[in-house]
Amino acid sequence: MKFKVLGCYGARLPGQGTSSFLVNDNLLVDAGTVTWLLSLEEQMRIDDILLTHAHLDHIVDLAFIADNVLPFREEPIRVWAPAEVLDSAHRHMFNNVLWPDFTSIKVGKEPILKFCPLEEGKTTQISGINVSWQPTNHTVYTAGYLLEDDGRSLLLSGDTGPTEAIWQLGHDASGLQAALAEVSFPNRLEELALISGHLTPRLLAKELVKLDRPDVPVWIFHMKPQFLDELIAELNELHGFELKLLRGNEELNI
Repeated sequence: MKFKVLGCYGARLPGQGTSSFLVNDNLLVDAGTVTWLLSLEEQMRIDDILLTHAHLDHIVDLAFIADNVLPFREEPIRVWAPAEVLDSAHRHMFNNVLWPDFTSIKVGKEPILKFCPLEEGKTTQISGINVSWQPTNHTVYTAGYLLEDDGRSLLLSGDTGPTEAIWQLGHDASGLQAALAEVSFPNRLEELALISGHLTPRLLAKELVKLDRPDVPVWIFHMKPQFLDELIAELNELHGFELKLLRGNEELNI
C-alpha cells in the first residue's frame, strides 16, 4: 500500500496543510489539502474519496476536486463515509448556497459525486483496499478506519478524544503495520482538547494502552502547527511507544 501524506496538520499555516492522504494514487482519505499539491492529471486519477467526518478542514477540497475534474470525467467520483457524515457534507456544503450540489450535476448518466454510505460493522472494498471502520469520539459524527491491502493494514484514528472501539479494531487487526493517531493540543490545554474532541500527548498515552500494540509504530498527525514545538517536546517525554511525526508530502510504504 502506497500511502502519501498530502496534509497532516490540525490547522493551516504556510507549508502546513490539513488532513489528506492519497492511497495507491486513486483513493483519497479526507480532502483537506489536495488541489494545491496534486496536478489536474493526478486529481483525475482519484476514483474514490473516504471521509472521516464533515468538518471543513477534512472536506474543503472535495468542493474544488469536483469542480476541477467535472469537464473531463465520464464516471463519477465515489465518496464514502457513514451516512451521517455524507448527510452533513450534502446539507452544509453541497447545498447550492455555499457550493453547487455536485451530487446532482451529471457526467454522463451519473452525478460527478456519488455518495456511498458505509454500513457499520461491514468491511467494504474501495479501490482495491479493504476498509473497516468504527465511530470515534468527536464533536460531530466521525469514523476511524482500518485500511487493509494484501494482508498488510494501517489504522487511522480520525479526529477523536478518548475513545474505545477504534483501538479495539486496531488491536485485533492482523498484519497491522502502522497506526496514525491524532494529537492536537499540548497538555496544558487538556480541557480544550476534551471539549473539542481531541487528544493531548498525555491523553494519547492512555489511548495507546488501549491499542496495546507495542510492536506497531504510531505516526502522529493533526497537530496544531501553532503549538508544534511544544507538542514535539511533550511527545518526546512519552516512553514505551514507538512514536513518529507525520510530515506533509512524505510517503509511507505499508
